[in-house]
Amino acid sequence: MRLHLALICSALIFSSVAAAQASDVITLKNKLKPWQPTEVSLKEDQLTIVIPAANVDDETYKAITSSGICPPIWTKDLPANYLKNIKAINVTNKFKASGYSFENPLSTCNEMGKSMDKPATALLLGNTHVFKGSE
Repeated sequence: MRLHLALICSALIFSSVAAAQASDVITLKNKLKPWQPTEVSLKEDQLTIVIPAANVDDETYKAITSSGICPPIWTKDLPANYLKNIKAINVTNKFKASGYSFENPLSTCNEMGKSMDKPATALLLGNTHVFKGSE
């Protein structure tokens, strides 16, 4: 009986995590419309945003994170658990070959929201690494 109960609890937890992550994709597709992403997808605990450009430059990456990904957290205009289970958001070029990986997006966005412009940029870049192909 305890095993049965444990399995049911595990299934409920897993389904709520999957639903929260699916709502992350929907929220980001809506918030990133100005950059016209060709794909916003989820694989395990990582989201991938593919923009229709051959290169992702620093300015585009900073704009996507500070004007697209983070604002729902700052304005509280977000679904419950937005980005809670996401470890990284990869912002890639149209070939998915290069770009940037934004690590710990929820905590980093929260900290950026409490900071002024230059410290927020330092926080962002401190939680970023170069994305090269299928990481």
